[in-house]
Amino acid sequence: MDDYYFFSIVIPAHNEVGYVEYTIEHLKEIDYPQEKLEVIIVENGSTDSTLDVIRKFSPSWFKIISIEESGVSKAKNIGIENLSENSNWAIFLDADTYFEKDFLKDLNKYLHEHANENLGCGMVSLLPYPDSKKARCWYHFYNFANKTTKTTRSIQIIRRDLLKDLRYDESLTFDEDTMMIRQCRKRAKYFFFKTNKVYSSTRRFEKNGWIKQLFQWMYYASLPYNKKKKIKYKVLR
Repeated sequence: MDDYYFFSIVIPAHNEVGYVEYTIEHLKEIDYPQEKLEVIIVENGSTDSTLDVIRKFSPSWFKIISIEESGVSKAKNIGIENLSENSNWAIFLDADTYFEKDFLKDLNKYLHEHANENLGCGMVSLLPYPDSKKARCWYHFYNFANKTTKTTRSIQIIRRDLLKDLRYDESLTFDEDTMMIRQCRKRAKYFFFKTNKVYSSTRRFEKNGWIKQLFQWMYYASLPYNKKKKIKYKVLR
């Protein structure tokens, strides 16, 4: 296929020294026309050597931005403000999430096949890393829950034109992605792209416990907006 969408990958990175190198190395291997791709990494308020690692391993065509204030929503919004004018789709990717080198070609094909359906925002199915039978079982349910509730975790894919006047809520330390997708869904359709080429870290499940983490997310998701703003989501590294 000759038609390639321009993808902008935005990665917020806060104290991600243990993961961001791995993510960068996979991004460097992407099999996609470089003139139709940009990677924007927004290091925000790290107290470790995250910024040094990003600078060391990123190629020259990556755009690296560093801000003093920490905050995932603020970092994503900085990414939005620095998107190329040629961008068609923005992919907001957690620093502990990566995809295989031909994933973007698969996504590009999917979006072209559904170009007449007003798709505007969505997510993909995730696989766990490190891998285990237990983790795969949980992620199977995890994917089903996101697809059913039309929400996202670890990765959000949003059509560029929707971001002209939409921003992530900087008063939230959790569920900012759900709130953004909710706004996007008022203007376009949500999609869930099934793939076996995107991987997300199990670190929060491993540290908090699989059942405890699941119910914590369910509880937080059920809270009204004014109570979500009071949550100080714990950073786990």
